[in-house]
Amino acid sequence: MSSAFDTEDPIAATASAPGAGLRGIVRVSGPGAWRIALAGFDPDRPLSNPEPRRPTVVVGSFRLSGLRPLLPASVALWPAPRTYTGQELAEIHSPGSPPLLALLLAHVLAQGARPARPGEFTLRAFLSGRIDLTRAEAVLGVIDARDSRRLDAALEQLAGGVAGPIGALRDRLLDLLAHREADLDF
Repeated sequence: MSSAFDTEDPIAATASAPGAGLRGIVRVSGPGAWRIALAGFDPDRPLSNPEPRRPTVVVGSFRLSGLRPLLPASVALWPAPRTYTGQELAEIHSPGSPPLLALLLAHVLAQGARPARPGEFTLRAFLSGRIDLTRAEAVLGVIDARDSRRLDAALEQLAGGVAGPIGALRDRLLDLLAHREADLDF
């Protein structure tokens, strides 16, 4: 069994809002995410490059166990390290029916991904240096907000509320340090 901080296994979760919607998303991140997301997927056109270097969207349909007709879907592939988690990332977009999303997630888990723990995508983003601690805490604050006041505070922090002044202070201190070093040299 993997530890809570193991980033070397692929994780998956439904990434769209609960309930029915026009579009639903299942997200997969980690080593082998593309292989997992494309298993059972029949693209409308063959992939020109099975390992794209740029974000790529492939349109087609899935053959899912427990579903007789093909499920129309698209798969978005993002190469590492320029993703939210800093890892290979894939998103499966399909009609946003909760039973369809449950089937898609079960399919992805059967291909080798494990269910993502709450906040694990953000944890991976923090560990890979894609976001700083204040933004990671802000994401948690948005998720855990129970009233509009807390949500407003978390959204302000997410927009750089604490990170902005700290970053400005850091830049000022680095400038002062550079000037001191220049004074010592000359």
